[in-house]
Amino acid sequence: MSSSQKQYQLLQPPTDGISRVRFHPKDEHKLLASSWDKQVRLYDVQKNELLAAHQGHHAAVLDIAFSANCSFSGGLDRRLLYWDGSCVETREIGCHDGEISALEFSSAHSMLISGSWDRSLRTWDYRSPDASSLLAKINVDERVYSMSVQGSTLAVALAGRKIVIYDVRRLDNPFESRESSLKYPTRCIKIMPDGRGFVCSSVEGRVAVEYLEGSPKSNYAFKCHRQPAEDNVDLVYPVNAIAFHPVYHTFVTGGSDGVVSLWDPDNKKRLKQYQGYPTSVSSLDFSASGSQLAVASSYTYEEGERDHPLDTIWIRPLSENEAKPKAKKT
Repeated sequence: MSSSQKQYQLLQPPTDGISRVRFHPKDEHKLLASSWDKQVRLYDVQKNELLAAHQGHHAAVLDIAFSANCSFSGGLDRRLLYWDGSCVETREIGCHDGEISALEFSSAHSMLISGSWDRSLRTWDYRSPDASSLLAKINVDERVYSMSVQGSTLAVALAGRKIVIYDVRRLDNPFESRESSLKYPTRCIKIMPDGRGFVCSSVEGRVAVEYLEGSPKSNYAFKCHRQPAEDNVDLVYPVNAIAFHPVYHTFVTGGSDGVVSLWDPDNKKRLKQYQGYPTSVSSLDFSASGSQLAVASSYTYEEGERDHPLDTIWIRPLSENEAKPKAKKT
């Protein structure tokens, strides 16, 4: 795929709210999408083709995760499902006592981790075909809103603006707990690719860049995804999605203003702004090489029930240096 190509929509998108898009960890062509229409879909983005879909869930699917040879999904029906790489077999791995809100797969440890509104994290042996697939249950103080794993580090954003950081090899106790520096509920959290900190976003148009204890870097936060209105008052939008570029470690944010922004966290600058998506940006993900960005444009109901554009998934090819941070001026 030429990087000079313009962005394009995937054919046969979900028919209800898109909760998550995730590229395969190695295969640049495969993209997984979950939706409130109870389905999980697998696309070939190069051919712009829907390869397969499963309807194993009884309610909205809130999150998905990819391993090298299979995928996982969870949602409002509280069930955790496995989908084999050939898209033939779907089976239940286990379940939570509440809705499953977040999933992560640690490729470094071949570990599947689920988070739920039942105030627990659970780890699973997804290769086990019976009830013994549950490896551990970790109780947390609040409902799980968002999770991110990088290497051995797991970051979990909870209700009440709480953030807990775990080593996935020792999940009995977090090695760090803190309150988000943002004053409103957390919408998304992502660990930096080098594991030295994380970025989180709130429902109130702000993003925080925070470093783990022992880092010489200073935490900071900034306003974004706002539009000027009358009387010098800004319209403030939730920041729904964050994704790090796998090569350059810059990151994108997506908001309910329909805008995607590219940021350089070290130089504290916005590099680019991609505008004009039909409605809220609900999810973002870079392909493994960073040559493509998947953008889910899907109304997130911050203004309640109203007419809104159809749900769409856009694939944006990136030029070689598009996400590269600019050198500091001397």
